[in-house]
Amino acid sequence: MSQNIVIVIGLTPQGLSMLRTLDRGGSHVVAFCMSRHNVGYHSRYGEKVIFTDVADLKQKVEALIDRIGYRPLCYITSGELLALVLREYPKLYEHCQVVSGPYNVIEQLAHKDRMYKIAVDKGFRVAPYKTLDQFRCGDFPFPIFLKRNYEIPLFFKALRVDNEEDFNVLCKKIQPQQKKDILVQSFIDIPQNQLVEISAQFFFSQGIAKGTLIGEQRRKLKKGITAFLVQLQSDELTNHISSLCSAFMHDLKYTGFAEFEFMYNDKTKELFFNEVNTRTCGEQSAMAHKFSNLYDAIIRPFDAPELIIRKKQLQWMNIQRDVRARIEKHDFSHPLDIFRSSFDILDCHDLRPFFMQFL
Repeated sequence: MSQNIVIVIGLTPQGLSMLRTLDRGGSHVVAFCMSRHNVGYHSRYGEKVIFTDVADLKQKVEALIDRIGYRPLCYITSGELLALVLREYPKLYEHCQVVSGPYNVIEQLAHKDRMYKIAVDKGFRVAPYKTLDQFRCGDFPFPIFLKRNYEIPLFFKALRVDNEEDFNVLCKKIQPQQKKDILVQSFIDIPQNQLVEISAQFFFSQGIAKGTLIGEQRRKLKKGITAFLVQLQSDELTNHISSLCSAFMHDLKYTGFAEFEFMYNDKTKELFFNEVNTRTCGEQSAMAHKFSNLYDAIIRPFDAPELIIRKKQLQWMNIQRDVRARIEKHDFSHPLDIFRSSFDILDCHDLRPFFMQFL
């Protein structure tokens, strides 16, 4: 086998983007996923390995390492799989050079209450929050927002709760041991015509930002997944966000991809921090369209070069999600967006994943 083997865990769209970038850069990619239905499984690139559970993943990763005789780079591209590794296979960080890292930082930031504490210390504006086991009705006025404090199997990802009656009904469906892993947060009420939802993507090397893409999530599915992203042009706002995020990661000596999510009130100029994802995010392929030397950073994460801008102004679209988002919201404005966009999944050199997602 080639001495330049990289492991990718997860073949959702962001895993597919990593697979393409790495393979085209010259790496031999071994990609692990749990289902043949993952869109990246159908790519022409890389070697695919199906695993059934953590024990199976551990056995297959360690067998690969025994064959090649060194610690390969490993990118985890799914939030749920990252949580699974942190919870049940932390030794992966010993067996491989796992990016993102270091492990103690990732484990800390996997808990939103700990993440928010760092954010507040660094000057971020964060809506009041408590874990569900500590929350009592009246701590925050309704409506409130419930989301996972830690990635656990749950029947919802994020929910708005409008009154105490609905809250009590919901709590009956939640197991007592799960309450510490659910966060209750004061609802940020920004009028729709003033709301700008922002994704700030970075690649960090030892706590230093090497490349930044800050965009407005202009269309999203109801469950929160971005369909259409437009790069922000406001220097004042983007510089402020870059400064906050760089300060957040600097002392942590963080290495790897990270996505910071914000809500911005365009009228009052208030910026609220939602969360940071310590991995590739759903718009990962936008980074590949934005920067010409992304592979060089990925393959040398601990000594990464500055990323070189390929497209000054970027629009990015996941076509399938965008159609669904338009249907959900009955929004058929700006039909020409598709002709100005770079695409997620759709790639003329690797068409099978695009068509297979519909099957």
